[in-house]
Amino acid sequence: MIAHSLLGDVTELPGLDDLHAPEGAIKEAQHLAARAFGADETFFIVNGSTCAIQSAILAVSGPGCKIAVSRDVHKAVIGGLILAGAYPVYIDVEVDKEFQIPLGPTPDSLKHVLDKHPDVRAVVFTNPNYYGISPRVDLLVALIHDYDKIAIIDEAHGAHLPFHDDLPLSGLEVGADLVISGAHKTLPAMTQTSLLHRTGGKVPDEDISRALKVIETASPSYILMASLDIARKIAATKGHELLGRVIHAARKAQSRLNRSAGVRCLTEEDVVGKGFRHDPTKLVVSLDSIHMTGFEVARTLREKCRTEVEFADIVNIIAVLTMVDNEQEILAFADAIREIAITEDKRHERIIAEGCATSGKTCTKSDKRCEGRGIEPVLPDFSSVLEETPKQVMTPREAMFATWEQVELERAVGRVSADTVVAYPPGIILVCPGQEITGRMTDFMIHAASCGVQFHGVKDDCVLVVR
Repeated sequence: MIAHSLLGDVTELPGLDDLHAPEGAIKEAQHLAARAFGADETFFIVNGSTCAIQSAILAVSGPGCKIAVSRDVHKAVIGGLILAGAYPVYIDVEVDKEFQIPLGPTPDSLKHVLDKHPDVRAVVFTNPNYYGISPRVDLLVALIHDYDKIAIIDEAHGAHLPFHDDLPLSGLEVGADLVISGAHKTLPAMTQTSLLHRTGGKVPDEDISRALKVIETASPSYILMASLDIARKIAATKGHELLGRVIHAARKAQSRLNRSAGVRCLTEEDVVGKGFRHDPTKLVVSLDSIHMTGFEVARTLREKCRTEVEFADIVNIIAVLTMVDNEQEILAFADAIREIAITEDKRHERIIAEGCATSGKTCTKSDKRCEGRGIEPVLPDFSSVLEETPKQVMTPREAMFATWEQVELERAVGRVSADTVVAYPPGIILVCPGQEITGRMTDFMIHAASCGVQFHGVKDDCVLVVR
């Protein structure tokens, strides 16, 4: 099988076309993708959505240009700002305190930024985010265009959105100027594949092509490009049917999980009243009420059920369902979580009973302190740090190339970060280059690290700061 696949590992031979100057098969495949997704033009990406996001930013901005950026964007956006030399202006995001997750920007928070910074060139936000939360893209894009700005939407987790009406809106459906579809995340495409779509006339194709020539490989994989073409065909011809089945099964799983003691599964009802939608193909499950972190649930699923989830955070596990999953597998996954909850609940009851027998006191599962059990750790609230936007002292590019030194987290307060600090999972930026590090940030990082959260940009409890 591997040997057969390697037969497709060719280069730009005569008749095979050239990704950076397509005139034949690649041009036709990109045209078919544009028709399927509803774009005016589509570009195949083989360097991942990171390449597409950074190319989009590079195509519309340059040194000193202001870009409005949602507070919860992926670190690839900061890389794009560094490459372009652009200056970020951050848009506040709403958060959900129960699941401790970011929801996204609102029209009001976006309008505040556009009124305060009329010289903003473009706006970048995510749809949906890691947890399947989608903002009102119709209202946001309309507002961006009312202010005559460029709308760039990172849909790395939403390549499937255009193919079923029961899913949140795609930016392509409301005329966003540039939209990035992470094909390998939610379509049957190989890892590292993505699509960059253009609609309208605000961004010329030539500007996009020039940016891609700077960032994307000059030796693109024909295996990856063929994978994109196959995924497009499946989505265009069978996507609605396959996604319909998955959405139906996902809602059954949500209902089954929410009827289980100690389990909470995020549904659209949890966010719609706040002006957001939820993609049901992202199962966000919390067992926090029975004192299990997302990391513990993910580890138990891995070790006892041989099941890997997309990622876990302090409170939740997140499972991504795609059009190739079936109802039997999805409901079996839900049942595995229910069994974990039942087992953990019984374990707590036994510990509490043993503690009461030893101490002569009566405790309940909700008690924070119980003899024989100790004190349940207070987990750090990830959503709380997203409510703070550190002061931007210099552009990310200036900080990237500044002289730096390494200091302990406790001594970093008030210093300017020389690197991007990202919580993995879920991959959301806490501090970007050029921002002032706050005590709230360092307290969170120290606390979260003790609970198992890993940070890119933190090594041996130290960060890089500008001298």
